[in-house]
Amino acid sequence: MSPSTSTPPPLIAQIEARQAELGMSDEQLGEALGYERGNVIRLIKSGAIKLPLSKVRALAAALELDRTELLRTAIQDAVPEMAAVIEDAYNPMRLTATELTLIKHLRKLSGDVPTKPIVFDGRGVIALVTA
Repeated sequence: MSPSTSTPPPLIAQIEARQAELGMSDEQLGEALGYERGNVIRLIKSGAIKLPLSKVRALAAALELDRTELLRTAIQDAVPEMAAVIEDAYNPMRLTATELTLIKHLRKLSGDVPTKPIVFDGRGVIALVTA
């Protein structure tokens, strides 16, 4: 892949952007993923090899990213047709990341006990009351 003629896949772009934000080298990232050498990260970023999906959890931790979103991006990059099947099975309502975050917070606030929230909508601000 030539950087001047093509855009990197979303996963690679996300890795590169986050590494830059954190000031993290390929060697440091490679070590966090359990690789002995940083050249593995360079090979992944160049498109020569794919990131093993088994490394997504470690990658998310190292780059301080949401592992669910990172896994979604990694699967989409690696096997797009599989990503669509998984999305249909596990997210049939097509919830956005923001909506999923809202649901996670509701579950946390209710202690994972089934509850019926009362929703007050106040111009872009939503209050959830659980009882």
